[in-house]
Amino acid sequence: MELKPFKVGPINRLQIARFGCAVRDFNPIHFDDEFARSAGLPSVIAHGPLTASLVLDGIVAQVGLDRLRGFEARFTAPVLPGDELEVVPTEGGVEARNGQGQVVLVAKVHLRS
Repeated sequence: MELKPFKVGPINRLQIARFGCAVRDFNPIHFDDEFARSAGLPSVIAHGPLTASLVLDGIVAQVGLDRLRGFEARFTAPVLPGDELEVVPTEGGVEARNGQGQVVLVAKVHLRS
């Protein structure tokens, strides 16, 4: 794959709140620290589709929208406020890793030749 590594973020609480409002997802794990902690999380977390769209934006910036045929994402860990993601190419796709090196998203990327 011809993609080069890139960074996304840091993700902030305002992005998370705005995304939640835009898509009408008001699950308290995205807005309420106390609720998120009671659910076993360290704090609120970013919406998976927000994470995917930020990664996808970086891919489109490199290859152009006309080359993108498909994008399939699988989330492997939560993204927290303050996380800066490093997106690295893999065989057939990308991985996004947080600052601790933990993989938070694995995606297949389908490009036109």
